[in-house]
Amino acid sequence: MTGGRLGILARGLRNLRRAPDLAALRAAGTPDELARLALIPAARNMGIAIGFLSADMRAEATAALLACRVLDAYEDLIDRPLAGSAVRTAAEYLSGSTDTTPPPPDRITVRDSEAVDLVLAERIADVRSLVSALPAGGRERVALLLLDIGDVMARNLDSPLSRVAYSEGVLGRVTHYACSLVAEEACAEADLRELTGCVGVIAQAANDLRDGELALYGVADHEELTRAVMLRLLAPALGGFALLARLGPRTSSPSAKAAMAYMTITTTGFLCTAVGAPAPYRRPVGAAALAASSPAFWNKMVERVQRCADQAIHRVLDASPELGTGSDAATQLLGAIDPRALSPSMVPLIVDTTFALVRALPEEPLTGRLSASDIRTMMIADHLAFGALERLPPRGAEAMRALATNFQLAALDTTTAGGDHP
Repeated sequence: MTGGRLGILARGLRNLRRAPDLAALRAAGTPDELARLALIPAARNMGIAIGFLSADMRAEATAALLACRVLDAYEDLIDRPLAGSAVRTAAEYLSGSTDTTPPPPDRITVRDSEAVDLVLAERIADVRSLVSALPAGGRERVALLLLDIGDVMARNLDSPLSRVAYSEGVLGRVTHYACSLVAEEACAEADLRELTGCVGVIAQAANDLRDGELALYGVADHEELTRAVMLRLLAPALGGFALLARLGPRTSSPSAKAAMAYMTITTTGFLCTAVGAPAPYRRPVGAAALAASSPAFWNKMVERVQRCADQAIHRVLDASPELGTGSDAATQLLGAIDPRALSPSMVPLIVDTTFALVRALPEEPLTGRLSASDIRTMMIADHLAFGALERLPPRGAEAMRALATNFQLAALDTTTAGGDHP
């Protein structure tokens, strides 16, 4: 890692938890100065991750991120019904599709993040300059990203989408963009969209938990919100680890691998801490740099994060009155199958993991009550199986038949491999 990047990371870590200096942002004399001052206040840990990147990747990722934050300002700080149109206009302006500027946001900000977004929206012309200064390939990637997520934000403002659809369309699309920036093609495009959508769901859930979005989840307090968020993340976590297993070998840049490792470690750490489970690493910057240094260290990082995520899920189940079984035994969930062997397509991935859990159940005839650990394994397998059903499109008869075939083949394989199951 170069001295320049070390300096960027050191400054970022020093300012990571500080309140944003809004006056300095407003006083920035050039677009580049604005970008340098705004990156950490606007992005926090993602800004640190961007700091790992080489100069050309860092410039593009910074421009993309600040432009996305401008869209957030128009999404959150303009009242309906004008907000949807304002987001679309902002996306078109930032991408260079039009020279028409959107009306300025007019709501009072509450959180520091909103205040930073508002300043960036006030300086939308400078953020557009950052995008337009990119080489042609980067400019095209960022423009497509902005138009895509602007469309999803606007549709959600016009008629609310499900939280999963919104997460896949916004942060999932951002993850897809990041993959296109730093890695070779990890899998078929349709599968990549699914896997990056899973990462988007995880990232959005972490944001919702941090921001205390009680109404979005229909819960009364933060404890219920934590449980609701965590119980929705098992299937997306499978997709996230399947993506990591593919990205590692296909990311030639150590700096890009370090950035991915850092975001994986810090997002998992936040969710683990939220439920009282241990975080994967106490020093995520050093852990990310080490993970990027060799395939062996990358695999060790993924395994460690996986184990911590497993512990977090069990912690939630233990604390849930309707789901807790009182068992100290922790069934291996996310590591039931080596992520390097997982399918890149979500339905087969879920089915394979479900039956890996089923194979862990006792093979002998049932003569009494199952152990608490086995009961939990059955509950989790059922949860995953229903998760596969939820991924089917409405009125998708062909998709339903394909899913049934997947379940049947997996069940036959289980019976052949392990004998008759109860």
